[in-house]
Amino acid sequence: MATKMGVREFRDSFTTIAREATEPVIVTNHDKIIGWFTPSNRPPRSVPEILGELKAVRRRVEARGVDVAARMKALGLEDDKLFDDPWVEARPITHATKRKRKAGKRAK
Repeated sequence: MATKMGVREFRDSFTTIAREATEPVIVTNHDKIIGWFTPSNRPPRSVPEILGELKAVRRRVEARGVDVAARMKALGLEDDKLFDDPWVEARPITHATKRKRKAGKRAK
């Protein structure tokens, strides 16, 4: 069964709806359907969980006798950096960074 709600109510409570909804939400404006939200019903996964799964897959592949490091090197991938946590290593892109990139492209 779907829940029906107005667009303003949907907008104001979207975060809660996105986290907790288990059934579709029909969004209306003046009693006309303008859209719907269908939750995925899957719990969100964290980056460490996903990286852990990737490492487990790699161990299973290596157990079958495949040299993963050599294959990655042949593809031009750095083995030691591939499984690092991107949230620790990454720097946020700021407006100053964007300006520097644009200036560098103009100079070329």
